[in-house]
Amino acid sequence: MNIRLIAPLALALATAAHAHDGEGHAASEAAGKVGAEYMVMEVSANAAAAEPFLRGLALLHNFEYGRAAEAFEQARLADPDFVMAYWGEAMTYNHPLWEQQDRDKALEVLARLGPTPKARRAKARTPREAMWLDAVETLYGEGTKEERDFLYLDKMQALHESDPADIDARAFTGLAMLGTSHGGRQVPLYMKAAGLLEPGFSTHEMHPGILHYLIHSYDDPVHAPLGARMAERYAVVAPDAGHAQHMVSHIFHALGDWEASERANILADAVVDRQRAERARDASDCGHYNEWLVYSLLQQGKDASERVSRCRAQALAAIEAGSDRKLGYGAASSYTTMALWQGVLTDDWPEALPIDGDSFLSPQFDMATARLLAGRRDAAAARAALADMKTIAAAMEAALAKEDELNTYTMPWTTRQIAQGEALVALAEGREAEALTMLEAAGAAEAALPEVFGPPPMTMPSYEMLGLELMLRGRKEEAAAAFDKALALAPGRRLSLQGLEMARPD
Repeated sequence: MNIRLIAPLALALATAAHAHDGEGHAASEAAGKVGAEYMVMEVSANAAAAEPFLRGLALLHNFEYGRAAEAFEQARLADPDFVMAYWGEAMTYNHPLWEQQDRDKALEVLARLGPTPKARRAKARTPREAMWLDAVETLYGEGTKEERDFLYLDKMQALHESDPADIDARAFTGLAMLGTSHGGRQVPLYMKAAGLLEPGFSTHEMHPGILHYLIHSYDDPVHAPLGARMAERYAVVAPDAGHAQHMVSHIFHALGDWEASERANILADAVVDRQRAERARDASDCGHYNEWLVYSLLQQGKDASERVSRCRAQALAAIEAGSDRKLGYGAASSYTTMALWQGVLTDDWPEALPIDGDSFLSPQFDMATARLLAGRRDAAAARAALADMKTIAAAMEAALAKEDELNTYTMPWTTRQIAQGEALVALAEGREAEALTMLEAAGAAEAALPEVFGPPPMTMPSYEMLGLELMLRGRKEEAAAAFDKALALAPGRRLSLQGLEMARPD
């Protein structure tokens, strides 16, 4: 299914595309527009603080956390007793949908307002400001992160119910609800959040928070058609927010509309590169938006090799510079992610990166996976690659406990990649019936994990791999069933579609 862009969005895409081409007028038209004009929160700040605060609020809704913190700091400096400036800056350290929170940094911000919650609350100028402050105090209060998420949701629901017309309270309550979906996407909870947010879309159809959080709510193949309404508006609302430009591609991706996803991520990358240039930084060919762009290109059968090569150059520079984080997220892992996708579709597998030992573990795991997939017909090569994957995975698990303890995403999928590797080793060793059974079980186990957004976490989903292996053995009916299962989980994947076409009876 394809979603066609309506005229206003097409106009916005054209504007941003011109900005990417370097046309100064178009760039100036997009620069600075993040949806602040749709912010209607009543604030007690003086005039000098109100403007940066409302801009920061829009940026916060767009998940542009660093820029939001800068705007809230401007508001705080302009009106040092304005409690909502502190509230906003503290909120920039909570990233609920990314499984990230820096509680210590948030508490440092709140401590600037006053030494205790009681002292801080005494500075609230209105009862409503006191409620907002009470909510953020709860978010960063006592208890585990999961416990605090639920307590924070209770506070936000009370805030929303006290004034259902407050669109920002509605939006942040919906986000708080999504933030209690620990360990992955719980569809019933996401639909509950959508039910809370939808009335806000009826009254404030261009509010960036309402649009953003509804896109997240509908970000799966079944519900994505409902999110098309929000995708049509969101890029128009915030042309100077790279995350907003990228976010619309979540809906296109879930629908398998790769052309629209490509356009959206080109624009997102252009926004980020323009902002990097403003800070005297080089453009980036790696990162989340570039990854989704490469994936979209590959699914259309387009050549992405130049983009992948440019990211490799940045990865090599990052490796040479070293890293104090063992997991090695960043340019290196961005490159290996892209290179693996390219290898699956072109059989052009990545050249080894100069890394070993206990650093850059995530890219190392990807490179071992590449060796396994490239050598999966050679039993010795497959066994050696799988052994490396297991060793690196153990080190990754230990590093996650120290560096990224809130992460519940990486290890389940790392485990699934290893399980698929076990099946490939069995296949290479000639244990055909056992291997195919293992691949079927691997596919079922992947389907049982919480639904994900974006490209599949597996380099090649196991149902897709099963379908290809069955096709090689002339078992077309079984292969078609496997490809159907693969496409239900990852719509529009090029290999699955091609396999299904070949497997169908003439």
